[in-house]
Amino acid sequence: MATQYQKRMMVRKSSDLTKLAEQFKKDIEKSTGEYKSAFAGYQKQREEAMAPYEIASKQYREVQMPAYESAKASYEERLNKFNEALSGFQPKAKIEAPFRLSLDLLNPKKAPEQIWTIDGKKISSSNLPEGYSVEVAPAGTKNRFYDLYKDNPVPTFSEKAPSAPSAPQAPQIAGFDETQFEQKRTQLQQGFQREVGERKGARLAVVGRRGARPLMQDQ
Repeated sequence: MATQYQKRMMVRKSSDLTKLAEQFKKDIEKSTGEYKSAFAGYQKQREEAMAPYEIASKQYREVQMPAYESAKASYEERLNKFNEALSGFQPKAKIEAPFRLSLDLLNPKKAPEQIWTIDGKKISSSNLPEGYSVEVAPAGTKNRFYDLYKDNPVPTFSEKAPSAPSAPQAPQIAGFDETQFEQKRTQLQQGFQREVGERKGARLAVVGRRGARPLMQDQ
């Protein structure tokens, strides 16, 4: 059965432990508040840092990419039409125009000459302007010596494909560092556990000493 002194020690010990627990709770609440405040500040800074990127991303998705896709589709349509035209390209076209024949009977070795009249201009088979050529008329043809051809310009496609817009890059933002708060919480827990252990040990030692001196137990 516990003596009066031991009862007083138990009550005092219980009171001390209650105070320690209350202080520990306050310290934890304070640390938690500091953590929440720091994390809120971090989130605000992160949102501010990300704001330009978010705006650029929206512009990229809703404006730049649709414009690029539209330009790309139009470009590919024109390129396909060009390729279709190129597949049927003829390097030269036969010219149908009035002409007259000229043959030098005094010089039979001289090549026969054929002269066409095109838009009021004379074109001679013996002196063809650039871009024109002749071919000997098919065998058996009696009304002409040559067929006249004009070179067709080679079709070209110099248009460049539209360039895709560059996607915006998100800024590099470090994660929230919880280290200092974890360390503080650990220190508070360890300190609380140490204080509780020390006080329990001290009370037990005092009670033990009192128990060895019966005359002083009720003092």
